[in-house]
Amino acid sequence: MRKNNVNRIKWCFDIVALVIGSATLMYLIIAGSQPQFVVAGKWLQYLSGLLGFVYIVYACHLWFCKRVNFDWNLIHGHFLRKVVCLVLLMPFVVSSVISVAACLCPDSLLCSQILQEGSTHQESLFWSVFVNYINAGFINVAATPAARGIFAAIAILGVFFLNGLLVSSIVGWIDRRKDNWNNGDIRYNNVNLLGKYRFAVVIGANEIASSVIKNLFSKRRKGEINYKCEGENDYVILQTRRDVQQVRNKLSAHLSAEQMARVVIYSALRDSEHDVTDLHLEYCTEIYVLGESTHGIDGETYHDALNMRCVNLIARELEKSRAIRDNDSGENGKPVRKVCKVMFEYQTTSSVFQFSDLPEIVKDNLVFIPFSRYDSWARKVIVDNGCETGGDYFEYCPLDSYGFLKDSPEFVHFVIVGMSKMGISMGVQALLQAHYPNSKNARTRITFIDTNADKEMAFFKGRYDNLFELVRTRYIDTTITSESQEKNSDYNTNWYDPMEVEGCRWKHLSKDGKNFLDVEVEFIKGAVESEGVRNCLKAMSADQNARLTIAVCLTCTHQAVAASLYLPMEVYKNPKLQEIWVYQQEAADIVLNLSDSGSDFRYRKLKPFGMLFGEYMDDRSLYLKAMLVNVAYDITNNYNDIKWPSDISSRNDENGRKARDSWRKLSVDKRWSNKYFADSIWIKLRNAALANKEETDIAAIFKNNEDVLAVCEHNRWNVQQLLLGYSPCDEELDNIFAKRNRLGKESKKVKEVYSEWKEKTLGESFDVMSSVDIKDDVKACELRIHPNICDISHIRTVDSGAEKYDKDLNNAIPQILKLVDRYSNLND
Repeated sequence: MRKNNVNRIKWCFDIVALVIGSATLMYLIIAGSQPQFVVAGKWLQYLSGLLGFVYIVYACHLWFCKRVNFDWNLIHGHFLRKVVCLVLLMPFVVSSVISVAACLCPDSLLCSQILQEGSTHQESLFWSVFVNYINAGFINVAATPAARGIFAAIAILGVFFLNGLLVSSIVGWIDRRKDNWNNGDIRYNNVNLLGKYRFAVVIGANEIASSVIKNLFSKRRKGEINYKCEGENDYVILQTRRDVQQVRNKLSAHLSAEQMARVVIYSALRDSEHDVTDLHLEYCTEIYVLGESTHGIDGETYHDALNMRCVNLIARELEKSRAIRDNDSGENGKPVRKVCKVMFEYQTTSSVFQFSDLPEIVKDNLVFIPFSRYDSWARKVIVDNGCETGGDYFEYCPLDSYGFLKDSPEFVHFVIVGMSKMGISMGVQALLQAHYPNSKNARTRITFIDTNADKEMAFFKGRYDNLFELVRTRYIDTTITSESQEKNSDYNTNWYDPMEVEGCRWKHLSKDGKNFLDVEVEFIKGAVESEGVRNCLKAMSADQNARLTIAVCLTCTHQAVAASLYLPMEVYKNPKLQEIWVYQQEAADIVLNLSDSGSDFRYRKLKPFGMLFGEYMDDRSLYLKAMLVNVAYDITNNYNDIKWPSDISSRNDENGRKARDSWRKLSVDKRWSNKYFADSIWIKLRNAALANKEETDIAAIFKNNEDVLAVCEHNRWNVQQLLLGYSPCDEELDNIFAKRNRLGKESKKVKEVYSEWKEKTLGESFDVMSSVDIKDDVKACELRIHPNICDISHIRTVDSGAEKYDKDLNNAIPQILKLVDRYSNLND
């Protein structure tokens, strides 16, 4: 709206200038020579000259101070109209300047000679300037050399503007600059043209680039802490190797004209050291490394590797300007390290950075934040239960709906059709978050359905082998038709429970030797339209204890829509069916129109998700909550004299500074652990509030339910640690930890026994140093063992000091919500 108003004002100014300039010229032609009209003619000349001077100042300001705006106006800003105005008004500018100079310096010989060329009337001066402006042949009329010199200059000016601007060299320069702008070859080498710390950098024109740019242009409200960008950005530099004009057309479909005017596109390679240098990274507010598209014929199969290569180049480039950023940090508080958000397309790559550390040069110069758009969308749907897309806000029913009471026999059944990248992300997010108070009565069930479920299952189990050594699983092949193997395609096929297998090495992890994980996973091979899969879906719908949610994650839009519309009728009629989420990459309109029509009851529970252009990027809320989770952990352990910050948004808060310093020292996997805990906050509150319907104070709700919520948290943490690549203790090591728990972690006897175990298991023959606790040692060894992965009842045996964490962290949630979301009770 503001941009439209500015354009309207510019258009009005151009029209006014044209009208006044033309009217002044006509006035001087018709009535300017009559004495009674001389004064009016003089003021009209001055007014026209002033308008022309405004155009000159405006052009100089754009060129020297706002070069990006100059180029945008050159392409889109009705440049020809402004040139016509300037050409028309230039004689008035020159005559006004001479006239004013003559008034200010009446004794000047040059001025008097110019004025003497006609009468002393001002209109004669104008016509002398005007005649020489349009025709250089009248120079010899001037009587003195000085006057001839002035009129010669005026004639050259006329030739330059009339013939140059409108015909030859200037037009050629404009055309060349337009071509360079269209091709992305213009570089703004002077960083002041962009503004220091007033621009962000996006590397790669991926499909989500428009959503990222929208966030980068978002304005931070006063006192806001959950903002979506790190600074106030006037411009965004977008670097891409794709055709610049195609990228610009694609962006313009999702960005406003005002936003497009502030997007500077460079045609370059993200793995080129020279091209990275052109980005002025030392003065940007933040960096996104998105990479190019991974879809279609030209999709990048090497996307993730090239993005990581780009990150290393960025780190090396920023290392050169470390002194500049150190100085700016001292003078104006700008952070030394740049926030760098890196998109990875494949879950295999993104999951690596949940436990793998980075080179020192990267850690010293960048705040490295990896993300996947699939994981981001899965989090929006399952954790936040809502997302804004194209001005519409979509709400998604939580997997547990309104929550579970402790003794409820009901359970969450989450069915995922299609083991695509999105389908895997949805399944992993459910594994991380779907943990409820009634876990003793019912496990959360996650079902994957895919035509290649056997291959995808093998890949999935290979990625999370520690989890699948413990979790209950089931595989059903609905494509088998042989009568001898009919039972393998029956939905009543028995579950495989590793804890019930004879010789299982994990039975010691729970008191009764039974499986202590509160989730189970099943894989069904077959097409969703096949009879075998349809029979399985009917059987799922027949279970009255299952709160059923289906996510159709097929990559082709039409296939996803078709699959969601033609499920067995028993599914749609099931009163426990909550919603059917339909993956729609390009746009949500088909599903949205169907669900809004109300013409068929099958459509009412359809919800689109996964749109490329949705507002699914995380704001700072998750980071702030995760940092405060770490504060709660430090307070529980009395680390570094850390206390709760009084204002998390203030950089002057001493406790807030300590909290940030403690966060920076955390290992990568601990940061992710804190983030996953932060994601569980609302799930826990929803279930605890169900048990205390009359209570509105959040602190009281958590305190009243601390025992059952502690079980929920430990169950969630168990699965999280297994997904992060940790494994539980074998029985021998478990006994060592039980002895450590009795004798103390400094016990020499414990360390001797542990050294023997380590030599036998890992082949490393050395004693643990007295300064290293064996718990830290096993977590850091190549097997990545965590002794607390076990049933919550077993914690007291192996690590009684860790019993407090589940309760203490849960009871810290009200303080976290108060500091970040400003909530202290359910009515806020």
